[in-house]
Amino acid sequence: MSAGSLFVAPDSGLRAFAETIAWLWRLGPVLESPDPAAVGLARQEDAAALRALVDAGELAGGIVFATRPGPEEGPTPNRRWEYGKASFGPGRTVEGQFSLFDGAGPIASSLGTHAVRADNWLVVGADPLAGWGSLRDHWLLPGLADFLVEVLDRPLLTLPALGCVRYDDLPGNAFQAILGRDHPDDKVERRVREVTEHFGAHGAPISFAVTPRTLVDGAEVDIESVWPRSVAAIAAGIEAGAIEPVCHGYLHLNTNDWAAGTPNPREFRDVERGEAERRVAYGLAWFERALGVTPASYVAPTWSYGPGLLEVLRERGLPAWLPVAPGALADAPFGRETLTSGMEGLVGFEYGPFAAMAAAGLPATVVVHGGLFDLRAGSLRDPRALATTARLVRRRDLFRFPWVEDVRWIGSRELLDRLHAHDRVGFEDGTVVNPDGAEIVVRGRSSA
Repeated sequence: MSAGSLFVAPDSGLRAFAETIAWLWRLGPVLESPDPAAVGLARQEDAAALRALVDAGELAGGIVFATRPGPEEGPTPNRRWEYGKASFGPGRTVEGQFSLFDGAGPIASSLGTHAVRADNWLVVGADPLAGWGSLRDHWLLPGLADFLVEVLDRPLLTLPALGCVRYDDLPGNAFQAILGRDHPDDKVERRVREVTEHFGAHGAPISFAVTPRTLVDGAEVDIESVWPRSVAAIAAGIEAGAIEPVCHGYLHLNTNDWAAGTPNPREFRDVERGEAERRVAYGLAWFERALGVTPASYVAPTWSYGPGLLEVLRERGLPAWLPVAPGALADAPFGRETLTSGMEGLVGFEYGPFAAMAAAGLPATVVVHGGLFDLRAGSLRDPRALATTARLVRRRDLFRFPWVEDVRWIGSRELLDRLHAHDRVGFEDGTVVNPDGAEIVVRGRSSA
Protein backbone atom coordinates (compact mmCIF):
# COMPACT_ATOMS: atom_id res chain seq x y z
CA MET A 1 0.00 0.00 0.00
CA SER A 2 1.00 3.64 -0.33
CA ALA A 3 3.48 5.41 1.94
CA GLY A 4 2.04 7.80 4.49
CA SER A 5 0.85 11.23 3.40
CA LEU A 6 0.26 12.79 6.82
CA PHE A 7 2.83 13.80 9.45
CA VAL A 8 2.32 14.63 13.12
CA ALA A 9 5.10 15.07 15.64
CA PRO A 10 5.49 12.04 17.94
CA ASP A 11 4.45 14.06 21.00
CA SER A 12 1.42 15.64 19.28
CA GLY A 13 -2.04 15.09 20.69
CA LEU A 14 -3.40 15.12 17.14
CA ARG A 15 -2.24 11.63 16.27
CA ALA A 16 -5.66 10.03 16.88
CA PHE A 17 -7.31 12.52 14.53
CA ALA A 18 -4.57 12.08 11.91
CA GLU A 19 -5.15 8.34 12.06
CA THR A 20 -8.87 8.94 11.57
CA ILE A 21 -8.56 10.86 8.32
CA ALA A 22 -5.68 8.67 7.12
CA TRP A 23 -8.02 5.70 7.53
CA LEU A 24 -11.07 7.42 6.05
CA TRP A 25 -9.22 8.57 2.94
CA ARG A 26 -6.68 5.73 2.67
CA LEU A 27 -3.65 7.98 3.06
CA GLY A 28 -1.33 5.33 4.45
CA PRO A 29 0.30 5.21 7.90
CA VAL A 30 0.70 8.45 9.84
CA LEU A 31 4.35 9.51 9.71
CA GLU A 32 6.46 10.47 12.73
CA SER A 33 9.17 12.12 10.59
CA PRO A 34 8.65 14.84 7.97
CA ASP A 35 8.47 13.87 4.30
CA PRO A 36 8.45 16.25 1.30
CA ALA A 37 5.42 14.38 -0.07
CA ALA A 38 3.38 14.68 3.14
CA VAL A 39 1.22 17.32 4.83
CA GLY A 40 1.85 18.09 8.50
CA LEU A 41 -0.77 18.67 11.19
CA ALA A 42 -0.27 20.72 14.36
CA ARG A 43 -2.08 22.72 17.01
CA GLN A 44 -1.53 26.47 17.21
CA GLU A 45 1.20 26.23 19.86
CA ASP A 46 3.29 24.22 17.38
CA ALA A 47 2.43 26.31 14.31
CA ALA A 48 5.85 28.01 14.05
CA ALA A 49 7.72 24.69 14.12
CA LEU A 50 5.41 23.25 11.47
CA ARG A 51 5.78 26.36 9.30
CA ALA A 52 9.56 26.02 9.44
CA LEU A 53 9.33 22.46 8.09
CA VAL A 54 7.07 23.59 5.25
CA ASP A 55 9.32 26.55 4.36
CA ALA A 56 12.35 24.25 4.33
CA GLY A 57 10.67 21.91 1.85
CA GLU A 58 10.56 19.05 4.36
CA LEU A 59 6.77 18.97 4.06
CA ALA A 60 4.44 19.62 1.12
CA GLY A 61 2.12 21.71 3.27
CA GLY A 62 0.73 22.28 6.74
CA ILE A 63 -2.61 22.39 8.56
CA VAL A 64 -2.90 24.20 11.88
CA PHE A 65 -5.86 23.84 14.26
CA ALA A 66 -6.25 27.13 16.13
CA THR A 67 -9.06 27.59 18.63
CA ARG A 68 -7.78 29.88 21.36
CA PRO A 69 -8.57 33.56 20.71
CA GLY A 70 -5.73 36.00 20.39
CA PRO A 71 -3.75 38.32 18.11
CA GLU A 72 -1.74 37.21 15.10
CA GLU A 73 1.15 34.94 16.12
CA GLY A 74 3.58 34.29 13.29
CA PRO A 75 1.81 31.92 10.87
CA THR A 76 -1.44 31.96 12.90
CA PRO A 77 -3.84 34.85 12.08
CA ASN A 78 -5.87 36.89 14.55
CA ARG A 79 -8.82 34.89 15.90
CA ARG A 80 -11.82 35.34 18.17
CA TRP A 81 -14.56 33.26 19.76
CA GLU A 82 -18.24 33.63 18.98
CA TYR A 83 -21.17 31.55 20.19
CA GLY A 84 -24.21 31.26 17.98
CA LYS A 85 -25.88 29.56 15.06
CA ALA A 86 -23.66 29.33 12.00
CA SER A 87 -25.28 28.79 8.61
CA PHE A 88 -23.06 27.13 6.01
CA GLY A 89 -25.81 27.06 3.38
CA PRO A 90 -29.38 25.77 3.01
CA GLY A 91 -30.14 23.13 5.61
CA ARG A 92 -26.69 23.39 7.18
CA THR A 93 -27.01 25.48 10.32
CA VAL A 94 -25.24 24.32 13.47
CA GLU A 95 -24.99 25.80 16.94
CA GLY A 96 -21.98 26.09 19.21
CA GLN A 97 -18.87 28.08 20.00
CA PHE A 98 -16.70 28.86 16.99
CA SER A 99 -13.21 30.20 16.48
CA LEU A 100 -13.33 32.80 13.71
CA PHE A 101 -10.72 34.70 11.68
CA ASP A 102 -10.67 38.15 10.11
CA GLY A 103 -11.02 38.50 6.36
CA ALA A 104 -12.07 35.96 3.75
CA GLY A 105 -11.20 32.29 3.57
CA PRO A 106 -12.13 28.99 1.92
CA ILE A 107 -14.62 28.04 4.67
CA ALA A 108 -17.13 30.59 5.93
CA SER A 109 -20.58 30.77 7.51
CA SER A 110 -23.06 33.44 8.48
CA LEU A 111 -20.92 34.09 11.58
CA GLY A 112 -17.65 34.64 9.73
CA THR A 113 -14.54 32.89 8.43
CA HIS A 114 -13.69 29.46 9.86
CA ALA A 115 -10.47 28.82 7.91
CA VAL A 116 -7.83 30.86 6.11
CA ARG A 117 -5.42 29.63 3.46
CA ALA A 118 -2.24 30.81 1.81
CA ASP A 119 -1.08 28.37 -0.88
CA ASN A 120 0.00 25.19 0.93
CA TRP A 121 -0.80 26.54 4.40
CA LEU A 122 -4.24 26.12 6.00
CA VAL A 123 -5.35 27.38 9.42
CA VAL A 124 -8.73 26.17 10.68
CA GLY A 125 -10.70 27.33 13.70
CA ALA A 126 -11.53 23.95 15.19
CA ASP A 127 -10.21 21.41 17.64
CA PRO A 128 -10.80 18.12 15.81
CA LEU A 129 -10.66 16.10 19.02
CA ALA A 130 -12.91 18.27 21.19
CA GLY A 131 -15.53 18.47 18.47
CA TRP A 132 -15.36 14.85 17.36
CA GLY A 133 -18.78 13.19 17.28
CA SER A 134 -20.76 16.43 17.10
CA LEU A 135 -22.40 18.11 14.12
CA ARG A 136 -20.91 21.49 15.05
CA ASP A 137 -17.71 20.94 13.08
CA HIS A 138 -19.31 19.12 10.13
CA TRP A 139 -17.57 21.56 7.79
CA LEU A 140 -14.09 20.46 8.84
CA LEU A 141 -13.69 17.18 6.95
CA PRO A 142 -14.81 18.45 3.52
CA GLY A 143 -12.49 21.45 3.88
CA LEU A 144 -9.51 19.29 4.81
CA ALA A 145 -10.26 16.85 1.99
CA ASP A 146 -10.24 19.61 -0.65
CA PHE A 147 -6.96 20.98 0.70
CA LEU A 148 -5.25 17.57 0.76
CA VAL A 149 -6.35 16.65 -2.77
CA GLU A 150 -4.76 19.83 -4.10
CA VAL A 151 -1.58 19.98 -2.00
CA LEU A 152 -0.78 16.27 -2.15
CA ASP A 153 -1.73 16.20 -5.84
CA ARG A 154 -3.43 12.85 -5.37
CA PRO A 155 -6.99 11.59 -4.99
CA LEU A 156 -8.59 10.37 -1.80
CA LEU A 157 -10.42 7.04 -1.61
CA THR A 158 -13.58 7.44 0.45
CA LEU A 159 -16.64 5.50 1.44
CA PRO A 160 -19.81 6.53 -0.40
CA ALA A 161 -22.24 8.77 1.49
CA LEU A 162 -23.77 6.30 3.95
CA GLY A 163 -25.78 6.48 7.14
CA CYS A 164 -27.20 4.07 9.69
CA VAL A 165 -30.04 4.71 12.15
CA ARG A 166 -30.25 2.62 15.31
CA TYR A 167 -33.17 2.70 17.72
CA ASP A 168 -32.04 1.62 21.19
CA ASP A 169 -33.89 0.21 24.21
CA LEU A 170 -37.03 -1.17 22.63
CA PRO A 171 -39.24 -2.63 23.93
CA GLY A 172 -37.61 -2.03 27.34
CA ASN A 173 -34.97 -3.19 29.80
CA ALA A 174 -34.26 -3.71 33.48
CA PHE A 175 -32.82 -0.26 34.09
CA GLN A 176 -35.94 1.40 32.69
CA ALA A 177 -38.14 -0.93 34.72
CA ILE A 178 -36.39 -0.02 37.98
CA LEU A 179 -36.80 3.71 37.28
CA GLY A 180 -40.40 3.30 36.12
CA ARG A 181 -39.56 4.51 32.63
CA ASP A 182 -40.75 1.46 30.74
CA HIS A 183 -43.92 1.65 28.63
CA PRO A 184 -46.94 -0.65 28.26
CA ASP A 185 -46.95 -3.29 25.57
CA ASP A 186 -49.65 -1.74 23.41
CA LYS A 187 -47.88 1.64 23.25
CA VAL A 188 -44.53 0.08 22.36
CA GLU A 189 -46.15 -2.18 19.76
CA ARG A 190 -47.67 0.85 18.00
CA ARG A 191 -44.29 2.57 17.99
CA VAL A 192 -42.54 -0.49 16.55
CA ARG A 193 -45.11 -0.84 13.78
CA GLU A 194 -44.99 2.87 12.94
CA VAL A 195 -41.20 2.83 12.68
CA THR A 196 -41.22 -0.38 10.66
CA GLU A 197 -43.75 0.94 8.16
CA HIS A 198 -42.00 4.29 7.83
CA PHE A 199 -38.51 2.95 7.22
CA GLY A 200 -39.81 0.12 5.07
CA ALA A 201 -41.61 2.61 2.84
CA HIS A 202 -38.35 4.51 2.35
CA GLY A 203 -36.34 1.35 1.65
CA ALA A 204 -34.08 2.23 4.57
CA PRO A 205 -33.57 -0.58 7.10
CA ILE A 206 -33.41 0.53 10.72
CA SER A 207 -31.41 -1.26 13.40
CA PHE A 208 -33.22 -2.14 16.63
CA ALA A 209 -31.01 -2.62 19.70
CA VAL A 210 -32.92 -5.13 21.84
CA THR A 211 -32.08 -6.28 25.38
CA PRO A 212 -33.43 -9.85 25.89
CA ARG A 213 -34.04 -9.77 29.66
CA THR A 214 -35.70 -7.44 32.17
CA LEU A 215 -36.77 -7.45 35.81
CA VAL A 216 -40.27 -8.07 37.20
CA ASP A 217 -40.61 -7.82 40.97
CA GLY A 218 -36.85 -8.25 41.23
CA ALA A 219 -36.74 -11.47 39.17
CA GLU A 220 -35.14 -11.82 35.72
CA VAL A 221 -37.54 -12.65 32.89
CA ASP A 222 -37.38 -12.68 29.10
CA ILE A 223 -38.85 -9.53 27.62
CA GLU A 224 -41.65 -11.30 25.70
CA SER A 225 -43.29 -12.08 29.05
CA VAL A 226 -43.74 -8.32 29.52
CA TRP A 227 -44.00 -7.12 25.91
CA PRO A 228 -45.31 -10.09 23.87
CA ARG A 229 -47.00 -8.01 21.17
CA SER A 230 -43.99 -5.72 20.82
CA VAL A 231 -41.61 -8.64 20.40
CA ALA A 232 -43.97 -10.13 17.79
CA ALA A 233 -43.99 -6.78 15.96
CA ILE A 234 -40.18 -6.68 15.98
CA ALA A 235 -40.09 -10.21 14.56
CA ALA A 236 -42.51 -9.17 11.82
CA GLY A 237 -40.39 -6.14 10.98
CA ILE A 238 -37.30 -8.33 10.73
CA GLU A 239 -39.10 -10.73 8.41
CA ALA A 240 -40.22 -7.79 6.25
CA GLY A 241 -36.62 -6.59 5.93
CA ALA A 242 -37.31 -3.24 7.59
CA ILE A 243 -35.62 -4.03 10.93
CA GLU A 244 -32.10 -5.29 11.49
CA PRO A 245 -31.69 -6.75 15.01
CA VAL A 246 -28.81 -5.76 17.28
CA CYS A 247 -28.15 -7.47 20.61
CA HIS A 248 -28.07 -4.82 23.34
CA GLY A 249 -26.59 -6.66 26.28
CA TYR A 250 -28.48 -8.93 28.66
CA LEU A 251 -30.32 -6.86 31.31
CA HIS A 252 -29.01 -3.34 30.57
CA LEU A 253 -28.27 -3.15 34.29
CA ASN A 254 -25.10 -3.28 36.36
CA THR A 255 -26.09 -6.05 38.76
CA ASN A 256 -23.22 -5.37 41.18
CA ASP A 257 -24.34 -1.78 41.70
CA TRP A 258 -28.00 -2.80 41.88
CA ALA A 259 -27.22 -5.30 44.62
CA ALA A 260 -25.82 -2.34 46.57
CA GLY A 261 -29.01 -0.38 45.92
CA THR A 262 -27.80 1.87 43.07
CA PRO A 263 -29.41 1.58 39.61
CA ASN A 264 -26.75 1.84 36.92
CA PRO A 265 -27.21 0.93 33.24
CA ARG A 266 -23.50 0.22 32.60
CA GLU A 267 -24.00 -3.52 32.56
CA PHE A 268 -20.57 -4.78 31.50
CA ARG A 269 -18.35 -2.21 33.17
CA ASP A 270 -17.04 -4.66 35.78
CA VAL A 271 -18.32 -8.07 34.64
CA GLU A 272 -15.73 -10.86 34.64
CA ARG A 273 -15.08 -12.86 31.51
CA GLY A 274 -17.03 -15.97 32.54
CA GLU A 275 -20.16 -14.01 33.36
CA ALA A 276 -19.78 -11.94 30.19
CA GLU A 277 -19.64 -15.19 28.20
CA ARG A 278 -22.83 -16.45 29.87
CA ARG A 279 -24.73 -13.24 29.17
CA VAL A 280 -23.59 -13.03 25.55
CA ALA A 281 -24.46 -16.68 24.93
CA TYR A 282 -27.89 -16.23 26.49
CA GLY A 283 -28.59 -13.15 24.40
CA LEU A 284 -27.65 -14.83 21.13
CA ALA A 285 -29.76 -17.88 21.98
CA TRP A 286 -32.70 -15.64 22.85
CA PHE A 287 -32.55 -13.91 19.46
CA GLU A 288 -32.64 -17.29 17.72
CA ARG A 289 -35.50 -18.52 19.89
CA ALA A 290 -37.69 -15.41 20.10
CA LEU A 291 -36.96 -13.67 16.79
CA GLY A 292 -35.67 -16.52 14.63
CA VAL A 293 -32.46 -14.71 13.67
CA THR A 294 -28.85 -14.20 14.64
CA PRO A 295 -28.36 -10.55 15.65
CA ALA A 296 -26.64 -8.49 13.00
CA SER A 297 -24.27 -6.93 15.52
CA TYR A 298 -23.77 -6.15 19.20
CA VAL A 299 -23.73 -2.96 21.24
CA ALA A 300 -23.06 -2.88 24.97
CA PRO A 301 -25.52 -0.89 27.12
CA THR A 302 -24.26 2.70 27.42
CA TRP A 303 -21.31 1.62 25.22
CA SER A 304 -19.63 0.33 28.39
CA TYR A 305 -17.28 -2.44 27.24
CA GLY A 306 -15.39 -4.07 30.07
CA PRO A 307 -12.30 -6.18 29.29
CA GLY A 308 -14.24 -9.41 29.84
CA LEU A 309 -16.90 -8.51 27.29
CA LEU A 310 -14.38 -7.37 24.69
CA GLU A 311 -12.48 -10.64 25.05
CA VAL A 312 -15.66 -12.68 24.57
CA LEU A 313 -16.76 -10.69 21.53
CA ARG A 314 -13.35 -10.98 19.87
CA GLU A 315 -13.17 -14.72 20.48
CA ARG A 316 -16.64 -15.19 19.01
CA GLY A 317 -15.91 -12.83 16.12
CA LEU A 318 -19.16 -11.06 16.99
CA PRO A 319 -19.34 -7.65 15.28
CA ALA A 320 -19.85 -4.90 17.83
CA TRP A 321 -20.19 -1.13 17.81
CA LEU A 322 -17.60 0.72 19.87
CA PRO A 323 -18.27 4.22 21.25
CA VAL A 324 -17.47 7.45 19.45
CA ALA A 325 -13.75 8.28 19.46
CA PRO A 326 -11.15 9.40 16.90
CA GLY A 327 -9.31 6.62 15.11
CA ALA A 328 -9.88 3.98 12.46
CA LEU A 329 -13.55 3.04 12.12
CA ALA A 330 -12.75 -0.65 11.56
CA ASP A 331 -11.03 -2.91 14.08
CA ALA A 332 -12.16 -6.41 13.12
CA PRO A 333 -14.63 -7.64 14.12
CA PHE A 334 -15.65 -4.27 15.57
CA GLY A 335 -16.73 -0.97 14.09
CA ARG A 336 -16.76 2.49 15.63
CA GLU A 337 -19.69 4.87 15.79
CA THR A 338 -19.25 8.43 14.54
CA LEU A 339 -21.85 10.64 16.24
CA THR A 340 -22.73 11.22 19.88
CA SER A 341 -26.34 10.27 20.51
CA GLY A 342 -27.17 13.77 21.74
CA MET A 343 -26.69 15.14 18.20
CA GLU A 344 -24.74 18.10 19.55
CA GLY A 345 -24.98 21.14 17.30
CA LEU A 346 -28.25 20.16 15.60
CA VAL A 347 -30.50 23.15 14.93
CA GLY A 348 -34.19 22.59 14.27
CA PHE A 349 -34.58 20.23 11.34
CA GLU A 350 -31.40 21.20 9.54
CA TYR A 351 -30.07 17.72 8.90
CA GLY A 352 -27.72 18.81 6.11
CA PRO A 353 -24.62 18.38 8.32
CA PHE A 354 -25.27 14.61 8.32
CA ALA A 355 -25.03 14.63 4.54
CA ALA A 356 -21.94 16.85 4.47
CA MET A 357 -20.07 14.51 6.81
CA ALA A 358 -21.18 11.42 4.91
CA ALA A 359 -20.10 13.00 1.61
CA ALA A 360 -16.59 13.35 3.07
CA GLY A 361 -16.52 9.62 3.80
CA LEU A 362 -17.57 9.66 7.46
CA PRO A 363 -20.75 7.55 7.79
CA ALA A 364 -23.50 9.12 9.88
CA THR A 365 -24.30 6.63 12.66
CA VAL A 366 -27.38 8.07 14.34
CA VAL A 367 -28.58 6.56 17.63
CA VAL A 368 -32.02 7.41 18.97
CA HIS A 369 -33.41 6.22 22.30
CA GLY A 370 -36.91 5.44 23.48
CA GLY A 371 -38.05 9.05 23.79
CA LEU A 372 -37.28 9.75 20.11
CA PHE A 373 -36.08 13.27 20.83
CA ASP A 374 -35.42 13.23 24.56
CA LEU A 375 -31.68 13.62 23.99
CA ARG A 376 -32.40 16.91 22.22
CA ALA A 377 -34.37 18.26 25.17
CA GLY A 378 -31.50 20.41 26.41
CA SER A 379 -31.27 22.30 23.13
CA LEU A 380 -35.05 22.81 23.00
CA ARG A 381 -35.51 24.63 26.32
CA ASP A 382 -35.01 28.02 24.70
CA PRO A 383 -38.45 29.62 24.19
CA ARG A 384 -37.40 30.34 20.60
CA ALA A 385 -37.38 26.57 20.01
CA LEU A 386 -41.09 26.12 20.77
CA ALA A 387 -41.96 25.81 17.09
CA THR A 388 -39.36 23.06 16.66
CA THR A 389 -40.66 21.23 19.73
CA ALA A 390 -44.22 21.36 18.45
CA ARG A 391 -43.20 19.95 15.08
CA LEU A 392 -41.18 17.20 16.77
CA VAL A 393 -44.25 16.13 18.71
CA ARG A 394 -46.06 15.57 15.41
CA ARG A 395 -43.16 13.90 13.60
CA ARG A 396 -40.05 13.22 15.60
CA ASP A 397 -36.43 13.04 14.54
CA LEU A 398 -36.49 9.29 14.04
CA PHE A 399 -39.13 9.58 11.33
CA ARG A 400 -37.31 12.41 9.55
CA PHE A 401 -33.89 10.80 9.06
CA PRO A 402 -34.85 8.75 5.96
CA TRP A 403 -35.71 12.03 4.26
CA VAL A 404 -32.18 13.39 4.57
CA GLU A 405 -31.01 13.92 1.02
CA ASP A 406 -27.73 12.62 -0.37
CA VAL A 407 -27.33 9.91 2.31
CA ARG A 408 -28.00 6.23 1.62
CA TRP A 409 -29.32 4.66 4.82
CA ILE A 410 -28.24 1.05 5.39
CA GLY A 411 -28.35 -1.48 8.22
CA SER A 412 -25.69 -1.77 10.90
CA ARG A 413 -24.28 -5.10 9.67
CA GLU A 414 -23.98 -3.87 6.09
CA LEU A 415 -22.19 -0.78 7.36
CA LEU A 416 -19.81 -2.91 9.44
CA ASP A 417 -19.05 -5.03 6.38
CA ARG A 418 -18.36 -1.89 4.36
CA LEU A 419 -16.04 -0.50 7.03
CA HIS A 420 -14.02 -3.71 7.12
CA ALA A 421 -13.82 -3.83 3.33
CA HIS A 422 -12.69 -0.18 3.28
CA ASP A 423 -9.93 -1.14 5.70
CA ARG A 424 -8.36 -3.14 2.86
CA VAL A 425 -8.61 -0.43 0.18
CA GLY A 426 -5.55 1.62 -0.74
CA PHE A 427 -3.01 2.70 -3.37
CA GLU A 428 -0.04 0.76 -4.65
CA ASP A 429 2.25 2.39 -7.24
CA GLY A 430 -0.51 4.88 -8.01
CA THR A 431 -3.08 2.14 -8.65
CA VAL A 432 -6.21 1.63 -6.59
CA VAL A 433 -6.11 -1.64 -4.65
CA ASN A 434 -9.60 -2.87 -3.78
CA PRO A 435 -9.46 -6.61 -3.02
CA ASP A 436 -13.11 -6.90 -1.95
CA GLY A 437 -14.48 -4.89 -4.86
CA ALA A 438 -16.00 -2.52 -2.31
CA GLU A 439 -17.88 0.56 -3.45
CA ILE A 440 -15.57 3.56 -3.13
CA VAL A 441 -15.55 7.19 -4.20
CA VAL A 442 -12.37 8.61 -5.72
CA ARG A 443 -12.33 12.23 -4.59
CA GLY A 444 -10.24 14.40 -6.86
CA ARG A 445 -10.69 12.33 -10.02
CA SER A 446 -13.71 11.57 -12.13
CA SER A 447 -13.15 7.80 -11.77
CA ALA A 448 -10.74 5.24 -10.39
